[in-house]
Amino acid sequence: MNERIEALRRLQSIDTKLKRLEGDKLYRGYDVQKKQSQIQQKKAELSKISEETKTFQRNINSKELDLKSIETEINKFRQQMNQVKTNKEYSALKTEIGGKEADKSVLEDEILRMMTTYEEMQQRHKSFEKVIAQEESQLKEVQKQVETDVQAMETEIAELKEKRSNYASRVDQDALQHYNRLVSHKDAVAIVSVINQVCQGCFMSVTAQTLNQLMSGKDITFCHSCGRILYLEDGSEGSTED
Repeated sequence: MNERIEALRRLQSIDTKLKRLEGDKLYRGYDVQKKQSQIQQKKAELSKISEETKTFQRNINSKELDLKSIETEINKFRQQMNQVKTNKEYSALKTEIGGKEADKSVLEDEILRMMTTYEEMQQRHKSFEKVIAQEESQLKEVQKQVETDVQAMETEIAELKEKRSNYASRVDQDALQHYNRLVSHKDAVAIVSVINQVCQGCFMSVTAQTLNQLMSGKDITFCHSCGRILYLEDGSEGSTED
């Protein structure tokens, strides 16, 4: 195998690794974004719970004011009972007090139920706060791990780019242009072997003329079907690949 083809194969191997590493680096960044998005959603839910809790508290306060108002009216009627002069007035006030006492009892029961619900809402609020705190702690760990992973990837990417530059310098400009064009249009697979007279890029048979060109090793040979650069393994005639 001539040096130009070997350099192109090395370039393709490096480009494949670089593409994978760039994808992995991007994917690792998504891990942080996903965690941040989850936390933001939970914070939005917490904010909603907080507003609902405050509104419920205001309703309880309103009910307690109503209760105080009823208690005030009851006390007022009782004071009036001490001043009435007839049984009819006394009975009327007693009836009013009875009605207010019944209203008071109903309202007290309602407030008690609301207080129970309010405590449950507060507990839910605290639970959400704990969950968010845990999620934020996990986010820090994820960010730390992602930063470590990305640094390692960037180091490997820099090393691969240096190797790529080295191999690219071994290829003439015309061949390099052909390779770069194919890489951008053939899913990063620009150079493939021929096995049993079949292109391993498109799996179409190559002509005898193409095979002879490959065996001569003088010029870059392209597949007539897919346009990829072809090569034969050393010591082969297109039958098998090491």
